[in-house]
Amino acid sequence: YYSSFKILPQNSEKDGPDHIDAEIDRGFVIEGSALAHFLDREDEPLLEELLFCVASNCESVIACRVSPKQKALLVKLAKHFVQPTPVTLAIGDGANDVGMIQEAQVGVGISGLEGQQAVNSSDFAIAQFRYLQDLLLTHGRWNFMRLSKVVLFSFYKNAVLAALLMIYSRAALYSGIPLFDQWALSAFNFVCGWPIIFLGMFDRDLSRVYVRDHPHLYAAGINNEYMAMRTTVRWIILVVVHANLIYFFCASSLSGGGVQSSAFKGQMHGTDDDVGDGDGGGIKIFGTTIFLVLNWVLALKVLFECGAIIHGRWLPFKCCVKNAAEGFWSRTAYTWHGVIVLSIAFNFFFLYTYQLIGEDGASSFSSFVHVTYHLLHTRVTTWLAVLLATTAATMTDVIGKVFSNMFYPTQTQVHKEVEILKHKKKNTEERTVFDLGESGVV
Repeated sequence: YYSSFKILPQNSEKDGPDHIDAEIDRGFVIEGSALAHFLDREDEPLLEELLFCVASNCESVIACRVSPKQKALLVKLAKHFVQPTPVTLAIGDGANDVGMIQEAQVGVGISGLEGQQAVNSSDFAIAQFRYLQDLLLTHGRWNFMRLSKVVLFSFYKNAVLAALLMIYSRAALYSGIPLFDQWALSAFNFVCGWPIIFLGMFDRDLSRVYVRDHPHLYAAGINNEYMAMRTTVRWIILVVVHANLIYFFCASSLSGGGVQSSAFKGQMHGTDDDVGDGDGGGIKIFGTTIFLVLNWVLALKVLFECGAIIHGRWLPFKCCVKNAAEGFWSRTAYTWHGVIVLSIAFNFFFLYTYQLIGEDGASSFSSFVHVTYHLLHTRVTTWLAVLLATTAATMTDVIGKVFSNMFYPTQTQVHKEVEILKHKKKNTEERTVFDLGESGVV
């Protein structure tokens, strides 16, 4: 009898029939009638562990002619005995796969000839089995990376805001006087959240082709690279550093009085005889200056955290031209619209609109009347604080990233550089071939 499998020689008493050689790939095939003797046996719970021990020593396990309940029990078996608890995935295309799909942490349904029961019970739906590769290695990896950044960024954003209030409370002698205007604080998550949303929707660290050619990059998520302890500690340090830089760079705007006035729009302009008009050294000015700097710092940090900045194509309305290759939504510069239009520009629009609403009569908006005008038109120190504080906070982030990438690079960072080098080499070769063709050299 000839067999293509290597037969293990029994050289000693220690080498039993179940001796395991790591160089041999094994497969395990079992039918549903045999599984009935192992699974869900309350009188013999060790049989499940025995089945798992045999299956875990094989490269692949095939269970055929099994019932829907047995499929779910096999998934439960892996969740129970593997330590640490793994993230299981089940994929199916029929009603008999519903139990298995619901038992796994991630369920994938295939829409086909057997109906939509599996798709309706799944977390993700694909048209063909071969799309599972792109779902896991490409989109799954991208989404895990995006979600990790959004989670860290959301905690960072709110932690910086809380740290600023803690630093200010000491200067306010713990009196409870608010630093930010109540309506400005209400708009914080809106004006600062759009860049983060677009980051979580469109960010890509590596191209689709490169990820497909290097499937081992999927291990970055398994190894918790995106939310490792060193990454979390770096974000915590940035919270402390950025909060102190923003506060103390803006602290000068709280004092000074008339010396802070602009020569173009303030007291020296001579258009207003009211003594003190243009000083603007109150708590509203101080808090709104910090709010403005915080908005700029968060918006710029999104650009540094992005692995891919969506520039889009100009003009986006060119899609209306006949035979256009791309539509409007594919030509939109999402990153720049989120940072410039929906965050920074909308923040200015909100501040100007807020002060105008309060002029209509006594209300909760009245305390902000002319605050934006004095903040941005009559005080040079406002713009000086915005530029210096934003630059200082941004530079600390850049220096930290450069140091980390040079001396402690992650697996993803190394592959980013490799991909860029390959892209540059390809462009150089194409340019060389083009130049040779133009000169007539064959």
